[in-house]
This record gives sequence, structure tokens and C-alpha cells, in this order.
Amino acid sequence: MHVNEKGVLSHSQAYFYTPSQLAKSILFYVICAGHFYCDNNYHVKRTSYNSFLLMYIRAGEGTVCFDDKVVTAKAGDIVLLNCYRPHEYSTGGWETVWCHVDGNICTEYFNLIYNRSGCVLPLHGTPLIPDCLNNILKTLQSGQVLNEHLVSCHIQRMLAEIYGIAAQYLTDGTDQAHPMLKAITYIKANYASKISLHDLADHLCMSVYYFSRVFKKTTGYSPYEYVTMVRLNRAKDLLKTTNLSVKEIAFAIGFNSEANFITCFKQHTKNTPTEFRKVPF
Repeated sequence: MHVNEKGVLSHSQAYFYTPSQLAKSILFYVICAGHFYCDNNYHVKRTSYNSFLLMYIRAGEGTVCFDDKVVTAKAGDIVLLNCYRPHEYSTGGWETVWCHVDGNICTEYFNLIYNRSGCVLPLHGTPLIPDCLNNILKTLQSGQVLNEHLVSCHIQRMLAEIYGIAAQYLTDGTDQAHPMLKAITYIKANYASKISLHDLADHLCMSVYYFSRVFKKTTGYSPYEYVTMVRLNRAKDLLKTTNLSVKEIAFAIGFNSEANFITCFKQHTKNTPTEFRKVPF
């Protein structure tokens, strides 16, 4: 369908879709998608458009305004916006492939990605996201009955790929560029000892409040949750690869009692350590 919108050139196309109630309840789903060629008259400014935007910049560049930040989006970048919140984007000329999507956990996915890397990320030539966007667009163009489960898979794959790219913002570079990497390294080296929130904050020369907030924003875990995760992962290894008793494992991974270890292990795995050890894999 051709689009009559200021700044959108005549050979651009957009398609709309009304998802089923099933899709709205359990899937990621598409609301609309398009392939736009735009000139310098193209400017979108909205208070809200109830969806999330995935937009791949095929050529040209523009600016994206979100959360009081202005970011340049250029060819090869992916833009991910929470359009439930005020947003704005414009260009001096670009070609984009885009779709507006939603789903029950879109907000959580967006927050994980945005808190790590913002709303514009370089794809470095990775073809998966452009391919998924093109597949969704071609399906809508065809006019055939939409396989909502397949479209949900495409959306989930794109979000997972973007999350993976965002995660590199933590793991790439130096400790100085990513101070939370210092905290993670410290936890992995000292999980068998008592680790307090004050210990971690002091290690990074931060206040407890600021450290806790930044750690959660960066990793998706609270410091306590991350320490627990590291300890339990090690416990699982020891339960499956050694003959150490449950009590010995508890103290070896930093718990102060066997009972606390068993309670924590069952809370996270639904099995006691002994039950876990006996389950064949």
C-alpha cells in the first residue's frame, strides 16, 4: 500500500495488521510494517503510539530523540523505540525497513536493551534482523493468511539478537569503560567468601545505592541475585561432578549453613540438592 505522508516518497509502502486475541495474549505480534524512502521533509513526533518500533536504516541517516537524548542513526543501524513514551525522529534522507510490534514482555525486553546500550545500535553487517524484517514485510505484502506464530518467532529472534549486541556493550572494552565488569570479576573470584553489598560498592568506589542501581541496570540482576546465581551454578557443577556432601558444597560456595543452601537451591530449581544430583541428564 502506498503512503500519503509528508516526506515519504511515492515508491514507499506500508501494511497494517490486526492481531488476533490469541496473539495479543501469548505472542509477539506485528501491528504494521513498511519500507520507506524519505526526504528531508520527513519528521515524526509523537507523544504515544501504542507499540514498539524496530527500524533498520538501509541507507542515509537521521536523528532519534528519546528520553531527552538525541542520537544519530545511520546506515546499518537498528533503532528500537518504546513508542508508548514520547519519541521523535527525522532525516535529511534515508531508506528504512520497519515494523511496529508489541507483546506481553516487549516492555521488559526493551528495558533490558535500552538500559545497556540505548535505542540505536550498530548491527555490524549482521543479516538476521534485516532478513526477519523483510520476511515480515513480504508476508504482509502477499495478502495471505498471516502465520502469527511464525511472525512472533521473527520478532523474538530480532529482540534476542539486539539483546546480544547490547550485551557486548558490557563485555567489550576495558574495565574502566564498563565498571560493572569489575564487580562481576570480583564476584566470580570471591563467591566462596562472604560478599556484602558494601564490599562490592567499595571495590568500585561507589555508594551502595548508586552501585546497586547501576548494577541492576547493566546486568538485569540485583547484586544479591547475581551472587546467588554464581553460587548456584557452581553448586550444580559440584553436585554432578564430585562426591562432596551437600554440607561441604554449601560451605565451599559461600553459604553459612547447609539449611540455607538447601532452601535457596530449592527455591531456584524446584529440587533439593540431593534430588538434583540424582536426576539423570
